[in-house]
Amino acid sequence: MTAHTAPRGLPIDPALRAYLDSLAPPPGTPAPATDAQMLAARRAALAGALAARTEIAGLPNGVAARDLRIAGALPARLFTPPGATGPLPLLVYLHGGGWAAGSLDTHDPFCRLLSGAAGMMILCVDYRLAPEHPFPAGLEDARAAARWACAHAAGHGADPARLAIGGDSAGANLAAAALNTLAAAGAGAAFKAQLLLYPVTDHPSGGHASYAENATGYGLEAALMRWFWKTYAPGVAPDLPEVSPLRHPALPLLPPTLVATAQYDVLRDEGIAYADKLRAAGVAVRHLHAGDMHHDFPALPGTVGRFPQCATTLAAIADWLKATLG
Repeated sequence: MTAHTAPRGLPIDPALRAYLDSLAPPPGTPAPATDAQMLAARRAALAGALAARTEIAGLPNGVAARDLRIAGALPARLFTPPGATGPLPLLVYLHGGGWAAGSLDTHDPFCRLLSGAAGMMILCVDYRLAPEHPFPAGLEDARAAARWACAHAAGHGADPARLAIGGDSAGANLAAAALNTLAAAGAGAAFKAQLLLYPVTDHPSGGHASYAENATGYGLEAALMRWFWKTYAPGVAPDLPEVSPLRHPALPLLPPTLVATAQYDVLRDEGIAYADKLRAAGVAVRHLHAGDMHHDFPALPGTVGRFPQCATTLAAIADWLKATLG
């Protein structure tokens, strides 16, 4: 695996610390005792974030959204910015949630914001979730969505010559793994950009220091991330590149990539290491690191409208997409 040096962190944003503390369960609250209770709690937590969508200034921001079925029966939501004229770039987006939670609704606010800021269409994909559908179901859906975009983008007002693929957290893992396999098979040339927001790139057995440094108190906890892995990929070899892109023996030819990481995130070090691995493979990489923020900071409705760093990062992502896709 690629060696790297973690950026020097800033003290955590005091307002973020207060916000994270407000999310902690009251003292004495029993932890979920079973996998079923844990799964229900995680799905409810992400769904609960929808209540904060009205905190985002500008929503609704004029971005149109319509639900459709792609690649057979796969649910998806297509976002189109206002005033669109002519074919637009299209981002195939895989939402986060530990491969076991999240939906089109949980990431609707972020997709609207990014679509409007970048002036591009976004196709958010409702891939199958674990444990009902463990690996490789989500990855298969990600690849199917990518192939669908290549074949059908033009029919929906998008430019098939300006496609991107990306996601956040576990969704970024699916995006990276899908593009790696497509590119290795000679089918990835249509994608001109890759967007990986605080990506999962390695199995917890990789021993990254950020797992210990940020184990508790920052939203995504180390124990929860290990539970997500157990739920998504039971019995799967940790070094399989389709689940751990950082362990890929030789990355294929890939497009320019933006990697975003946060200092107070268990996934910090594997995200930084993957950016380094991409650079070593000759990929043009833009790395955005938030030195005082946590996992999910630019995407969750409760934080985007609350912290200036979120708006700054969102604008940087949008500017990079516009510059990269033209």
